[in-house]
Amino acid sequence: MDGRRWSDLPADVLREISSHVCAAVDFVYFHAVCKPWRSSRDPLSKRTITTQFLPWLLAAADKESTNLRFRCIFSESSYHGKPPMPLAAAARNWVSNADGTEVRYLTVEDLRPTLHDPFTGEFSHLPDFPEDVRGWEEENPRGVIYSDMTIFLCSIRYHNDDDHRARFRAALLRPGSDKWTVIERTLQAPSGTKNFIPRYGEFCAAYHSGKIMLTVKATLWHMIRSEGGHEAGGDLLVKMPPLPRWTSEYYSRKYSYVLESRGELLWASVKIDICSDWHGVVTHELSMTVYVLQVEASAQEMKTRWVEKDVRSMADRLLFLGTPCSFAVDASRLGRHGGCAYFVYCRKPCDKVGVFSYNLLSDKATFFERLPQGWNDERCTWHVLQPTVSPIQELMNARELKKQRKMQQRALVTGPTFIIDIRRHYEPCFKVMVRNLPPTVTRSATTFLEQTRQCV
Repeated sequence: MDGRRWSDLPADVLREISSHVCAAVDFVYFHAVCKPWRSSRDPLSKRTITTQFLPWLLAAADKESTNLRFRCIFSESSYHGKPPMPLAAAARNWVSNADGTEVRYLTVEDLRPTLHDPFTGEFSHLPDFPEDVRGWEEENPRGVIYSDMTIFLCSIRYHNDDDHRARFRAALLRPGSDKWTVIERTLQAPSGTKNFIPRYGEFCAAYHSGKIMLTVKATLWHMIRSEGGHEAGGDLLVKMPPLPRWTSEYYSRKYSYVLESRGELLWASVKIDICSDWHGVVTHELSMTVYVLQVEASAQEMKTRWVEKDVRSMADRLLFLGTPCSFAVDASRLGRHGGCAYFVYCRKPCDKVGVFSYNLLSDKATFFERLPQGWNDERCTWHVLQPTVSPIQELMNARELKKQRKMQQRALVTGPTFIIDIRRHYEPCFKVMVRNLPPTVTRSATTFLEQTRQCV
């Protein structure tokens, strides 16, 4: 560098370099090196380059959860963060942006829904639900916020009867509207349909082009009009592509994920065939097919069908499949090879939860990583963290701002803003097993052995 210091690099060069730092933690470290490097990240500058960060997994929260748990599978790092406010019992009802950049959890109190930001503690009240959906929070509705700010919430409830019925309920809040549009359907197996019994993971719903795409069984899709009500008039059954002769539609498990990518609605169907040999060895064979929705409208009728997607057109994309939403990312922006999909799968009954990657080009599934202890739920959410780098001037005035913070918080209408502290969490990498201890071994000796293991 001709004797020049690294801190003297031009701001535009620093912005170009930081745009290729895809790990959120490394991005923060980059701008903490020195003042010039931090100043290069000017949020008001039009030349600021947008960085695409690697998605993290956000664990599904339960009633006993006190921390937010994250996992970066690409760096094999776990992070724990204590939210500014205790997670409610409904914290598992995630409502995520369609691109995964923001995530909130939904609570409902006396027909008044509220979206909470688990990172800052901020919340926003939504218009009240109508009276006929009272008690809906017991069905754990979850949803997606689309790019046009349409909020789509939905839930499914299966009836315990011989008719194999399922009740679907959805609520739409369109931009500029202060009233929810509620859609309810009771779905039954049509005549001639066999094995309609739904399995966990097959339910999937999305809002696309003014219609709701819904499936409770991966071989039967519905296109539901979004005008509201309980009547099914105008709903359509979506035609499925024919299966090859050597392919069976009967699998041990099926998982459906739907997402938008480059103006198309894609359906990723993950199928698992569980079988065992004569020695009792159980194997899980995974396969995946991606379909694209085709709509043909004419003066007489509108035809919709799923068509298998040419996998060669997916060679420059990465798919992240989860709940409540899935999304696609340009592989070049992450510095990775495309044509792969990532998803979480739990191998029951042993409850081993892991992340798998599926190469769409070679049609091969690969075990990517087993998730740490405590990640025992497949309802994980992919979340693209958006780290904020504060300007230098803001840091220099931090002391004065701290004195005024109490007065400013009182003036806030939506509630105080907090900063969540996310720390690296190290999982134990080995265990010590000692057998056949002599009777003369005292408890102090085993305690010393345990302390030695923890120090290592």
